[in-house]
Amino acid sequence: MSAAERKGQEQKAQERKPAAPGRNRGRGTRPTPEAASKLSALEEALKQALASVPRDQVVKCIAAALPTEVFLDQRVRLHESKVRKVSVSMPEELADAVRARTGPGGFSRYVSDAVQEHVRQDLLDDLAAELEAEYGPIPEELVEQARRQWPDYQE
Repeated sequence: MSAAERKGQEQKAQERKPAAPGRNRGRGTRPTPEAASKLSALEEALKQALASVPRDQVVKCIAAALPTEVFLDQRVRLHESKVRKVSVSMPEELADAVRARTGPGGFSRYVSDAVQEHVRQDLLDDLAAELEAEYGPIPEELVEQARRQWPDYQE
């Protein structure tokens, strides 16, 4: 059997494997009938919640229920995958401050953690923009209420 034939058989076998429970089977694929039923029930529950409870409370509940990893492609997880050496430029004072905090051997981890957190925040910003496009902006009185509850928060 040639290498191309083996590769073709491996791909077919991979396509036949069921996705692990809770895993995204990939964009553009159809959910199983059972999953479609569950998604329909979830969609209906969300519609009912949005019809009877203030939208910000529904969004807050959804955000609290979903772990941040839901918003990250598993390939983006920096510390659980292959590592690629990259070069970055930063102000000398900042590099010295990082080195002082991390000591020998911790610089890359520190920078990776900071970048990963920034990516998470970007993904949450994307989600917030999608929700705003779908349901409209958050009313100004709710924004003011949140600012009163967290007076130390700065944008």
